[in-house]
Amino acid sequence: MKARRGAHTVYRLACHFVWIPRYRHQALTGDVARRLEELIREICAAQDWAIEALTVRPDHVHLFVSCPPRDAPARVMNVVKSLTARELYTEFPRLRRSHWGGKLWADGYYVGSAGEHVTPDLIKKNISLEHPFLPFPARPSQGSMLYENYLLTIHT
Repeated sequence: MKARRGAHTVYRLACHFVWIPRYRHQALTGDVARRLEELIREICAAQDWAIEALTVRPDHVHLFVSCPPRDAPARVMNVVKSLTARELYTEFPRLRRSHWGGKLWADGYYVGSAGEHVTPDLIKKNISLEHPFLPFPARPSQGSMLYENYLLTIHT
């Protein structure tokens, strides 16, 4: 990930977001998934946010995006979730039947930043994998040969 420039700043800030549809319904498939990806790309382009990686899965979305320092992660999620929900409800009325109450997305989300130990390449690799994102490896039993490698992984 390269440094980006603003009017008076040079920055390299990136956040990895994961969020789910309300009730964790498997609603993000087919045309809905394709349109959601298009909408996220349009929103990010309009806001001057550079998408590093994006994956839409049936029950969650991964977005790794570089944002200027003026945009807090909470604002990024607010903009993306509100605009995509409004557009998807308009274009796919069937979503209103499964996600009643006017809320397509669950309230919460995960956000993590790229840094010294969690590199942008590692985040992109995790997003592209087919299994769900796991921030830490599973802990092996203490007597196993993998235990020492596990300790090195979490303490380096």
